[in-house]
Amino acid sequence: MKRFFTRAFVLLLAVSFAQLSNAQQATPKDMVEVGVHGGLMFVAGDVSSNAGFGAGGFGAGFHVRKALDHIFSLRLDGEFGKTKGEQDVASPNGFKSYETNWLAGTVNGIITVNNMRFDKPHRKVNMYIVVGAGVNKYDVTTNDNTPSAKAYAKSVADRTGKLLTHANVGAGIAFRLSPNFNIALEHDVKMVMGGTIDLMDGREDFNPGGTDVDRTPYRDLMNYAHLRLNFNLGKKDKMVEPLYWVNPLTPVLNDIAELKARPVLDMADDDNDGVFNSFDKEEGTPEGAPVNASGVALDSDKDGIIDLNDKEPFSPPGYKISKDGIAMIPPEPKVTEDDVNKIVDGKLAAFKTSFDGGGTLTDWFLPMVHFNLNHYDIRHQEYEKLYQVATVLKNNPKIKIVVTGFTDKTARDNYNNVLSYNRAMAAIQHLVTVHGIDRSRLVLNYGGEGTTLVPTDGRSFMNRRVEFKVATVETEMGRPEGPNAGRGPSFSGNVGGY
Repeated sequence: MKRFFTRAFVLLLAVSFAQLSNAQQATPKDMVEVGVHGGLMFVAGDVSSNAGFGAGGFGAGFHVRKALDHIFSLRLDGEFGKTKGEQDVASPNGFKSYETNWLAGTVNGIITVNNMRFDKPHRKVNMYIVVGAGVNKYDVTTNDNTPSAKAYAKSVADRTGKLLTHANVGAGIAFRLSPNFNIALEHDVKMVMGGTIDLMDGREDFNPGGTDVDRTPYRDLMNYAHLRLNFNLGKKDKMVEPLYWVNPLTPVLNDIAELKARPVLDMADDDNDGVFNSFDKEEGTPEGAPVNASGVALDSDKDGIIDLNDKEPFSPPGYKISKDGIAMIPPEPKVTEDDVNKIVDGKLAAFKTSFDGGGTLTDWFLPMVHFNLNHYDIRHQEYEKLYQVATVLKNNPKIKIVVTGFTDKTARDNYNNVLSYNRAMAAIQHLVTVHGIDRSRLVLNYGGEGTTLVPTDGRSFMNRRVEFKVATVETEMGRPEGPNAGRGPSFSGNVGGY
């Protein structure tokens, strides 16, 4: 007992120290234990019990257990079972044997008796005692081979089968097989409270002063020796095992180990660079050299020469450097006035050629005009684009322009071909009548729905268009076969209409 209380006192001091010295909670969150159990159930009373599975004595159930701290925990148990017993000679009332059906629920307080050792982070064996209370219901059936036995059996049946309370005591030992699973052997004894405390074996002590050696003097006791399979449930990354498996000093020991692992702080500065030896990653830095926060001499331009010895600390990258850190930049070639004049003249000549019609202009960008659905009349929003095309034609009188009409994919091919032709013709008519462009400089082509800008089979404003490009070898295309298509103005003869 002295050793027990000494260890308990040390535990209290350690936990208090951990709570005061560390903002982190000293007692971590732990998992919840759930389990099932089964074993032998028998009555200790006036009649010899046929304890054993073969004789019909068995019990089973489930439980949920939660630790309150490293020593105390609460457990909710549910159990049911059946037990039988028989005496050698029938009593005067005809009683000889019984069969009892048992059902109970119990709230148990559990005390772990061996979690006061601090040498290991977890217990491999957990010994505990159990104290609790609960409610039960049992009914008893006795033999009824004789008239007197039948009368007695009825009396027993009438008096049992009621809800009663009980007290529970027990002890057990558990073995840790993994962080999430353990098994336990346990024996519990339940003492029933109420008027039928001596009827669990079907026989009351009618003659307390008698000489029957197999008869209890007061009450019957329900015994349950069993095996428990226990599982720990919870998030492994955020919870520890139930605290009755965990060393109470684990948080304190972890803090101590972490402190021991820290490097010893050396406050000296042997190379006088302003950085303590404990943090200095470069011993023996030259005196006077600028250093970074880790005590390493600076090399601002990364040329391999520290700033202390570098006559050009910020040399331009990409050049060889001298031993003093100076970039060796080759001299630039001299450009004479004649060289400049030749370059300028060449640029001007190329620019002039491109605008007098003598150069290659096929890669010029010219704007497109777009049309409403099933229309070929020019929208007012497109007038500015046609003005730009006309301006190019006027400033470059030697070029011709190919005018190509297109549609989207919302009608038949022959209809779309005619609509494409009409759109190209509408654009040509606008350039001729509004801007005075010679009709011979405009080459009419059409593409129908064969070439789309937007890959869709439905309506597309972008696909309903007329494109312009500088002509090379293209020839004019006549009106295709097909019905009149689209809505727009009629065309006059001076622009090649029909």
